[in-house]
Amino acid sequence: MYFQTDFFRGGSPERGLSGLVFVRGTVSLDRLALSDREVEDINRAVEKYRDTFTGVILTVDTVGRVDDITPSTVLVFAVELQTNGDLVVKSWSRKVPRGKMVSQLVGYMGKAAGEYKEFKRFPDVKQNFKTLYI
Repeated sequence: MYFQTDFFRGGSPERGLSGLVFVRGTVSLDRLALSDREVEDINRAVEKYRDTFTGVILTVDTVGRVDDITPSTVLVFAVELQTNGDLVVKSWSRKVPRGKMVSQLVGYMGKAAGEYKEFKRFPDVKQNFKTLYI
């Protein structure tokens, strides 16, 4: 017999951020206060591109001193996507309001996956690079 333990509570179990995502910088994961929806969006993107990227390193800093992070707080973030090979795919640092950071991250992962797959089609070029900036 199978019991769904959350059936009577009316909620789904709380899921954390994928173990493949690491947050660095002056803004901790706790201070980002990701919503359940944002965590789901990130985890969905990580799962979608799991065959392409083996890890996601998100570096997040504030612009100046910030005590409270709100959706309008401007953050500086950069993404490093690890691959199965020796190459890493990185973004340039960009300023973005906290409220748009997750959509920027998810969009970047999609774009980077397409560009990386195209890049891999040329093995002779691939040998000369350790970092691919997209």
